[in-house]
Amino acid sequence: MTTKIAWAVCLFTGLGLLFIGARFLLDPLVALRDYGIRVNTGGDFSLHTIKGIRDLFSGLLIVLLVCTGQRRALGISLLAATVVPLGDLLIVWNKSGDYRLLIPHLIAVLICVIIGPLLLIRKKEKPAIARTPALLIRSAADYAETVTEATIYPGDKTPWHYHTLFAETFEVIEGGLQVGKSGHYHQLKKGDRITIATCERHSFYNNTGRVCRVRTVLQPGNLRFEQAGQILTGLANDGFANKRGIPKRLTDLALFLYLSDSRLVGPATLAAPLFAVLVRMAVKRGRLKNLIHRYCVPVSA
Repeated sequence: MTTKIAWAVCLFTGLGLLFIGARFLLDPLVALRDYGIRVNTGGDFSLHTIKGIRDLFSGLLIVLLVCTGQRRALGISLLAATVVPLGDLLIVWNKSGDYRLLIPHLIAVLICVIIGPLLLIRKKEKPAIARTPALLIRSAADYAETVTEATIYPGDKTPWHYHTLFAETFEVIEGGLQVGKSGHYHQLKKGDRITIATCERHSFYNNTGRVCRVRTVLQPGNLRFEQAGQILTGLANDGFANKRGIPKRLTDLALFLYLSDSRLVGPATLAAPLFAVLVRMAVKRGRLKNLIHRYCVPVSA
């Protein structure tokens, strides 16, 4: 529960910084007043713009780290960022006699010095789950559709996302699965199926506490999606994914999203340009080729 609260505090902090940064760019006088000081700049808002860009970057970084589950990186970033609200606190303290204006900056300092170390505390490691590779029933190399059977372990979940290249049909063949579709949640049991249209927002979460087996049909089939599933399983079994099956390395996560044609929604969309850069760099440096060679089973042409 404590960790979930820490993640929530970080997310709202990041969103708050995005709001503050945008306001310094769009309404600098009001933003400066709420910051806690009044300075006559003679109509020159250059420093306000610098402050706004700084806060936008800080907010984007925090939201990105939260959305990708980078616990250690987030903790280190918060600790390093303590100098920012601490500096703001000292500036307002020296410039203003109203101690009430110090409260937002003091809260920011406390978030950094409390939440940062909390995220760095290593939780007791649970025994690693040996993940069974997805079974490829039909490949897009030979058929018009891709059919796989995959094991979804307790706690496995995906963020809300959509695909632009294919529709998906999920059929539960063992256990149960919560599937989000267009903002609504459906609790599927054995024998139930649900179809996700192209570009329809969806997610899934094994909230049952038991292993779930799911048959997935992609129409039309997609070879890259097949590779993404094999790579994800391989990374997890080699210890390069967290307990929810999400790659620990941001580059590997970007490559998985690229291969599986997964487009994130909500605040996570702000990370799309960064992911695009990471994919280009990974392809250029041969990371994608190495992952395919290591984890992907060749299919017939």
